[in-house]
Amino acid sequence: MVKKGKAAKPVASAAQLLERAETLVDQLQPELAIKFFQKASALEPNNSEIYDAIGELATEIGDPQTALDAFLKSIQVAPKHNPGKYLYAAQLVQGEESEKFALQGIAIMTELLANVPAHLDESKLLKKQICDAYCSLTELYMSDLCDADDAEAKCEHYLQEALKYDLGLPDATQAMANFRLVQQRKEEAIEYLDETVKRLNACDEHTMPSLEFRIVTGKLLVEVEKYEQAAYVLEGVMQEDDENAELWFLVGSCYNALEDYDTALEFLERCEAMLTKLQKDLGDEFQLHQQLDTVQSLIESIKQIEPVGDADDAEDHDME
Repeated sequence: MVKKGKAAKPVASAAQLLERAETLVDQLQPELAIKFFQKASALEPNNSEIYDAIGELATEIGDPQTALDAFLKSIQVAPKHNPGKYLYAAQLVQGEESEKFALQGIAIMTELLANVPAHLDESKLLKKQICDAYCSLTELYMSDLCDADDAEAKCEHYLQEALKYDLGLPDATQAMANFRLVQQRKEEAIEYLDETVKRLNACDEHTMPSLEFRIVTGKLLVEVEKYEQAAYVLEGVMQEDDENAELWFLVGSCYNALEDYDTALEFLERCEAMLTKLQKDLGDEFQLHQQLDTVQSLIESIKQIEPVGDADDAEDHDME
């Protein structure tokens, strides 16, 4: 009697692997999804969209090497498809290499934009991507490449290019305000910050920038002593995240500068309570001693200020 061998296990097709990967993405299992995308890429090595999916997921989960490898492979097999991958790659490298990837992406997007009717959403998306890419290049020359001889000129050039593709969103104006502050051109910075706040107010749920972006805007407003606007922007952020002790401190500092001491104390004491609790929870691992000392010192200084009403009452009493 001939012994039958085990039936061979059927090999999944690329389509089946991709379907499984997409399901895992929907189920919020990006690490496992990446593995299925990688298996699919072995069966379809010239499918750049698979590499893009791997790169984007790996970026989200904080795996920069896997992300970079995937985007580089995508660039190799389909250089002009999905130019956004160049911008991802630019964020995963440093210095001049980052600039190179960003400029390559911009060049392809500019070429695509020339063939897209201006009224289409695709045109607006491309313009925003180009604008954001130029802003990121400015940030690059204010950080990694700040020691370059032409750093200031590059920043100016890239920001002017960003403004050419500006759609009325706050990104480019905030970047320009920050750059003008670095140049110590405060009045111009204020003009751009005023415009940034105006644009923020016009944003809807689809165009509103990230919390981090709005916090940076608030800090820039504090830097130019526009305390009322800063408090307004930062309190807007707090409606979405009221567990950030730094926000309570910043807003409290704004009200202190505006001499609204009661409101300042309300915010600063909340900040103190949050930091004190964190200190208790973390014990020796707590590393915000300086920040806590600063908050407590500011609270104490405000409490030393004699309220105007009390001073008037004392004066009236003396006259009697």
